[in-house]
This record gives sequence, C-alpha cells and structure tokens, in this order.
Amino acid sequence: MIAVVGVVGASSLTSPASAATSSSFTSALASKWRSYLAARPGSVSVALYDRNTGKTVYVTKSLRSAGWETASTVKLDILAALLAKTGQSGKLTAAQQKLAKPMISVSDNASASALWNQAGGQGGMNTFFRRLGMTASAAGPGGKWGLTRTTAYDQLKVLRAVSYPGSALSASARATATALLDTVVSSQRWGLTAGVPAGVAVQIKNGWLPYDGGWVVNSLAHVHGAGKDYVMAVYTRDSVTESTGITTISGLSRLAWSTVPAA
Repeated sequence: MIAVVGVVGASSLTSPASAATSSSFTSALASKWRSYLAARPGSVSVALYDRNTGKTVYVTKSLRSAGWETASTVKLDILAALLAKTGQSGKLTAAQQKLAKPMISVSDNASASALWNQAGGQGGMNTFFRRLGMTASAAGPGGKWGLTRTTAYDQLKVLRAVSYPGSALSASARATATALLDTVVSSQRWGLTAGVPAGVAVQIKNGWLPYDGGWVVNSLAHVHGAGKDYVMAVYTRDSVTESTGITTISGLSRLAWSTVPAA
C-alpha cells in the first residue's frame, strides 16, 4: 500500500507559467513513483525538492511509525552538524578533516564513530536535527549512529542545508561539504546517479545495512546541471538483498530525472 503522498508549496518567486509547470511535474512524478513502487518489494520513503520551482514531492510505501534506519547516510548528517559549528570559516580542524575524508569518500565507520562523538553524540545530533526542523528524526542510542531514525522528507532539510544558501551553514561550510562529497568512490556512487546524464553533477552519500532479516538501502543526493537542480532522498527497508534496494532506488532516480523540468 502507498501510504503517504505529498506535494509541498512552491516558492513565492515562482511565476504563473512556472507554477503551472511545477504543478504538472509534481503530480506526474508522484503518480509515476506510486505506480513504480506498487510493483517493487519492501518499504520505501522517497522525497525530492526542486530548487527551480520550490516544490517538494514525497511518497511513502508502507508507513513506518518508528521511522527509517539511516545506515551510513547519517554520515552526511554528522558532517553537516560539525560544519554548523564552524561559523563563517566553514573549515573543519585538521584532525576532523582527516577523519571526514574517509567517512565520506569510502564510508569508513571508525571515522564516523569518532566524528559522531565530536558532534555531541546522540544529544548533539538531536539538537542539530531540531535546529533544522527535522521533527521525524532521532539519533541512534548508545553510539549506534547507523540506527538513527528519519524519513526521506526530513533528510531533504539536511540536503538543502548542504546544497543551498541558508542560515544553517555558511557558504564556506557548504563548499567544504561539496568537496568531500565529490570524493565518494565510484563503487559507492549507485542509486540516485541512475538515469542522470554524464556531465551533470551528483553529490551523493549512500547507506546499506543488513538488518532485521532484510536489507536497509538508502541514497541521498544533490543533482544539478542541464538546467535542473534538485535534492533527493530515498530510504528503503525489507529488501531481500542489497541489490534489490539499489534497483528500487535506481528506478526512482530515473523517473525523477526524466520528470523534473529544466529551467
């Protein structure tokens, strides 16, 4: 069952013509996602914010009251939380940078644990989530950062903070995050890169975890180029294999790229 479908309002800067376009694209994308997910196994939370129209679309298959495990996508949250403490400098300390690089580029867990603690652990991360208005997210207890719970809709707030100007991160901090995301190794650049043409930039962080008898497989990305600019989050659970979750995410990505209008 497709439990939740939503479209959140356009920016006040949207012109009447572009508003009509955005309304058409959001309805079309939500419909395509619903149809696609109806034939896919497992549970899914997917959301997209399109910067050009100011519209957000989200669809949830099999609503989970406890939220969705982040697995390693929380490493982007950890990075953002640390960068939020840097003010206008936007620079991590040399020691933090040394840990942040492997945490993001190869999804190193030991580095993530160290930086999780420096971000304040469970309490510090929950404070950061509340600061961004993430009402459906809760940091993992006892240092189990991969069991942080969230929704795709909530994670758009982290992606928007990292990708676009705002009060949470300075321009320099966003540049630091982007530079690190650009180092993600090719073997971990699956999911929300699917269907995106060569030459279009994709900053991505994925997560995967065998858990509770199945697989948690997730993908976060900022996709921009060829007149398009959007951030997207997908959380999946209960896939029989990791590749099943990757296939689900890839299909959602292809539908997004083909449906989001160019400016």
